[in-house]
Amino acid sequence: MKENGRESIKKKCFDFQGNKIQAVVSDYDGTIAVSGMKEPSEELFFLLEKLLHQNIRFISASGRQYQNLRDRFAPLADRIDYICENGSLIVYRNRIIYKDVIEREQALALIRDMQRCLDGEIMVSGVDTSYIVPKTGYFVDRLVKRVRNHVTILENFEEIEEEMIKISLFWRDGIPKEEAERFHKIYDDCLQVADGGNGWLDFTGKTSGKGNALKILAKHMGIPLENMISFGDNENDMEMLKETGQSFCMSSAKDYVKQCANHVCDSVEEVLRACIEQLWNE
Repeated sequence: MKENGRESIKKKCFDFQGNKIQAVVSDYDGTIAVSGMKEPSEELFFLLEKLLHQNIRFISASGRQYQNLRDRFAPLADRIDYICENGSLIVYRNRIIYKDVIEREQALALIRDMQRCLDGEIMVSGVDTSYIVPKTGYFVDRLVKRVRNHVTILENFEEIEEEMIKISLFWRDGIPKEEAERFHKIYDDCLQVADGGNGWLDFTGKTSGKGNALKILAKHMGIPLENMISFGDNENDMEMLKETGQSFCMSSAKDYVKQCANHVCDSVEEVLRACIEQLWNE
């Protein structure tokens, strides 16, 4: 982790050994949406519009579902790209180019294991909807009203017919340490297991993850990773932050996440503002 501060941000945003940035990739929750925000700020849309006008791509990289992210970025939804469900789904120019699926029997076995956590709620992600068998009305309200997912309520998870790309376990009071350790011990060898923030423990295919997804997308776009800048704040952002030429971790993040980034910042907007100022001055 390197120096912080606005002058450092202005100095480093486009310092890619002569190569200018060609794409910006950012996590959503805790990074773009901070301090209880549900939607991106008006300033962010203004700044992204300017970047897109300069032919700099923007990639929304999140544990959220594809349609959810499109809704959050509605004014620019058709002009940006998406890494969804912690890297299990990649959408480039409105077309799915990658989908990492959890094999059905493995997925159902994981769900059965999750069901032993009596105080946990399970969510299974398809491409366009989240499947739940809710224990409480709170969980339904959280997903529909707060997270704003498209939700399908089932009697049993075996009713799911489509391929499963992410399975998540949610605790209202945060992930219990002993449960996190147990799930990591059992599943790290066969699945990606990551703290998604806000009480979510996420399970995806072994070849998923935001870092690997960004490699796939960068190759598809023809943009070198060193010509990208990334933003994140949580465990599921760590590999992504390591991959790009410049990376910024939010100041609210845990120290071990900050160690994966080149810089620390208070907001995405402050960095993008500095980047655009530098563009104007060239």
